[in-house]
Amino acid sequence: MQSIPVQSWTFEHEPIVRIGRSTDNHVILYSAVVSRHHVEIRQMETGWEIVNLGANGTYLEGRRITKVSVEDGVIIRLARSGPNVQVHLGVKGVDTVHSELGEKTVGQRVRFNQTAASSLQAATPSPELTSTTSQPQTDSGKSTTQISEQRSVHVQTIVDVDEASHKISNSGSKLILSDCCQRYVGTKRLFCLDCGKPLNTLGTIGSYHIVKVLEHDRLGLTQLVWHDGQALMLRTLNPEWASHTEALELFEQEAEQLLKVNHPMLPRFIDVFVAGGQPYLVMQPLYGQSLQEVIATTGPVSLQQAISWVLQACHALEYLHQQTPALIHQDIRPENFLRRASANSEIALVGLYPCRSLKMAIQPDFAGYSAPEQQQGQAFATSDLYALAPTLVYLLTGKPPNAFYTQREQGYRFYPEYVPGINTELIPILRKLTNPAPDERYTVTTELVAALQELVPIGV
Repeated sequence: MQSIPVQSWTFEHEPIVRIGRSTDNHVILYSAVVSRHHVEIRQMETGWEIVNLGANGTYLEGRRITKVSVEDGVIIRLARSGPNVQVHLGVKGVDTVHSELGEKTVGQRVRFNQTAASSLQAATPSPELTSTTSQPQTDSGKSTTQISEQRSVHVQTIVDVDEASHKISNSGSKLILSDCCQRYVGTKRLFCLDCGKPLNTLGTIGSYHIVKVLEHDRLGLTQLVWHDGQALMLRTLNPEWASHTEALELFEQEAEQLLKVNHPMLPRFIDVFVAGGQPYLVMQPLYGQSLQEVIATTGPVSLQQAISWVLQACHALEYLHQQTPALIHQDIRPENFLRRASANSEIALVGLYPCRSLKMAIQPDFAGYSAPEQQQGQAFATSDLYALAPTLVYLLTGKPPNAFYTQREQGYRFYPEYVPGINTELIPILRKLTNPAPDERYTVTTELVAALQELVPIGV
């Protein structure tokens, strides 16, 4: 049985790496069976060790552990039914993991996190971890690479292929590669640059060849697939929802509505089908760099650029909200906006899946983008507009919006006036957008567009 990575984190100089459900951990895993502080990976004089802190236990090869030494590639399970976590040590481990994951090329991609402070920022392997040149020797006789190996630890959550892909069939799953593909075999590329065929497949679901797991959250799974000569994406529910009649009906109902979506800023939804009792939505992948990655890489943008992106988002949301019934996105955040590789810096909106309200119920937003009513299981068009305010603040500051929620003179809410360096004329717009009462906000996107264009006239 093959295991595939879902999320990965690299820590170069952390003597202790904490894993658990609480947001103050280095690795945050949202699972009901994972304790707030479940596991610590500690650096000792002779190596690394894993220490269980969780009430539901930590398991190695089916045995409950208290404390064990870490070997490169060791796999532990948090609780008997919780997520699998694999630990790699040093250069070899990091290179191996990145080879397995391949390139990050599509909108809903696996996220890499280097440290707790930048847990929302995409990262690439540092030069000292990927360099193949000879290293100078230290006084102790150990190379700097060996020292790096001692200090570096790479943590990843993994799922087995049959679990992640829901009983993927392996019969006939291997595509016959063309001659042009051979030059790319063994590289980190997913597809041949000449003919476009995938270089390796994990299995099949019907006639869809699974290339890679892109995203695995508490509700469902998104996979990159190859079908009839083109790359597509499949979205489905996790196996535990297969016997949940209401969830299956909601998935099918909302997926059918998404098939009617036709907007240049949104993915094209192609088909809905059921295989092995699992519902699947087929969609077009959109390519680009998320705005979260843009800010993490290049830093905050100007007010004019940030508002330009928000105004583009308003056009997509206006289209969704005008559908019958209205389509509420419910997950507006910088990582769900992709900046396309075009001169005019156009963006696309992704993350629009079936069962969006169910996802919010089982995987709450701790970053501060969601409106208060969404925590109570309700979502309106104004809920999407609410999220544009903390998104705009992130684009301007690079700081997570939960830093600006506090208990002050108007109770607990988002306070834009406390954002450092914020444009004073923008404050009343952001305050109205984030009013805790939905009916006190901008009710339609056209009102918000008019207010923003009055502040910074931009043609979009």
